[in-house]
Amino acid sequence: MIMADPSPGDAQAEFRRMMALILVAAAALFAAALWYTAQFMPLSFAIIGTLGVGIFASVVLGCGLFAAAFFSNNSGLDQRVSNATHGAAPLHPNPSALPEGVVFQRRTMDFTAETLPGALLKDHNTKVGTWGLIRVLEGKLQYDIADDRRPPSSVVLVPGALPGIVEPTILHHISPIGPVRFHVEFLRDPSVAASPAIHHQPLQQG
Repeated sequence: MIMADPSPGDAQAEFRRMMALILVAAAALFAAALWYTAQFMPLSFAIIGTLGVGIFASVVLGCGLFAAAFFSNNSGLDQRVSNATHGAAPLHPNPSALPEGVVFQRRTMDFTAETLPGALLKDHNTKVGTWGLIRVLEGKLQYDIADDRRPPSSVVLVPGALPGIVEPTILHHISPIGPVRFHVEFLRDPSVAASPAIHHQPLQQG
């Protein structure tokens, strides 16, 4: 998901608030160090100066690292890099044809808007190596691909037009548009070893 860049003013205000808390914590640490040291030896200017320099150097170093990490995260640069990285790899297009060599297995009964299984209306998929063809005989049927590995796709299938191609393991669902009659044909790619579906409920083959 693309996130909006944060406001620089908001980031600076948050940084000042955090720096104030760090300074309060440093002062408390310095006072605690003095108290602890005084339990074992008398305090001198040399001891107080040594403790002060040590704590001051630690705070300066810590604040520098904190500032670098804080502004890198809140400037929006990290998010833009993340967005660019995630968007760099294009999604594979939805297939427009079956691969060569697939073998017909079987087909379902003819379904109507009243008899189609409810699972087909929800996101589901087929097993690895199992392709499908959705053939509309009467009416209209909406076919949606809803898998994040493919670009969003929605097509209305009608009699005489190209069937809807169901790609193995890719989530999809259908929606009748008024009265409809259709069936699904299943084909097997013999070059791919059989394997269970990997997303949600598999499409039932009759």
